[in-house]
Amino acid sequence: MTIAGWTLDPLWLPAAALAAALYLRAWRRAAGQHPAWRLAAFLGGLLVTLAATVTPLEELGNRVLWVNFTGFLLLTMVAPPLLLLGAPLTLAFRVAGPSGRRRLRSLYRARPAAFLTFPVFTWLLFAVVTYLWQFTRLTDIAATSAPIRHLQLATLLLSGILFWMPALAVDPARWRLPYPLRALYVFVEMTHKALFGGMFLSMNTAMHAGFADRAPAWAPDPLTDQRIAIMILWLAGNMLFVAALAAIIVGWVRYEVRNQRRVDQRLALQRAAERRRRAALEQVFQRTI
Repeated sequence: MTIAGWTLDPLWLPAAALAAALYLRAWRRAAGQHPAWRLAAFLGGLLVTLAATVTPLEELGNRVLWVNFTGFLLLTMVAPPLLLLGAPLTLAFRVAGPSGRRRLRSLYRARPAAFLTFPVFTWLLFAVVTYLWQFTRLTDIAATSAPIRHLQLATLLLSGILFWMPALAVDPARWRLPYPLRALYVFVEMTHKALFGGMFLSMNTAMHAGFADRAPAWAPDPLTDQRIAIMILWLAGNMLFVAALAAIIVGWVRYEVRNQRRVDQRLALQRAAERRRRAALEQVFQRTI
């Protein structure tokens, strides 16, 4: 059901409201242990998700390809990092009791979770899911079928969350990449997307001509529409990848600084202990016999 382009969806709206309510309740129980900016990030991720699924952007995305691809970008490159920066699993650990924490540990360490969050799998899943929904006939099918459209949006969001988990490494996880591998993980995907974006941008035929039958009067012709859509994914996507790389590098530098401080403190303690030992020995040998 739609009202003035807004989709009164029985799936996305209740799911987002439930997620927000649970997070807010846990955040209040954490009593200041969970930073407010993480709350803002999580709620922002929910708002971006709703923007791509229930606003006129979603309804118009079934008629204009570049609007459709803008929604893809929000669900794979904007909403997932924001949701993950909210650190929902860390928050759950902070408010859960001992038995709850044991269940949470067993959950994310279980074999299915370990497989789904394995970095090679998450990278491949992200690449496959995004290309299937963007550059095959599935794009046209989803634009005319509500159940397929829901499946499309859900799998894009899920694959985006799984992809960004190893890169951001905010919450506890079975696989935790060191900073150099996180940077490589994101850089490879950025290069991969850039190469394929350039290839599709050079095409002289429209892949999704079916959108022309549903396009409003102001929409560009199918080939121009396709090129605008790919430019949005290419340029905006690369900017987001660069921002993620910069954040990872900054985190890497801060980690190395903290680690060097710990090493320096340990060495200082060792030197102080050695001085005390030598002073004690000197006192022993200087005693009058």
